[in-house]
Amino acid sequence: MRAPRKTGLHVKCPHCDGTGKLSLERASVGDMILARRKIAKMTQETLALKVGRSRAQIANIEGGRSDLPIKTLMLFAEALDCSIHDLIPETR
Repeated sequence: MRAPRKTGLHVKCPHCDGTGKLSLERASVGDMILARRKIAKMTQETLALKVGRSRAQIANIEGGRSDLPIKTLMLFAEALDCSIHDLIPETR
């Protein structure tokens, strides 16, 4: 995950440019998993149990510190009741 950019006294989020809304152009798979988990009102612990990972691994994935094989991404989509495409940011 990129460190936030400092602008004056404020810290600008690298994912939303300070708007508070996730920018799909800057989002990672981890960002998308985090967003879907929040929509599902699920904790990292609950998601970890559903996909057979530890809570720390979920935190690392959401934080962009771990990559996911496609097979594992499919487990996340199933656990979050969404399509694998919902977890991959759009590109232009």
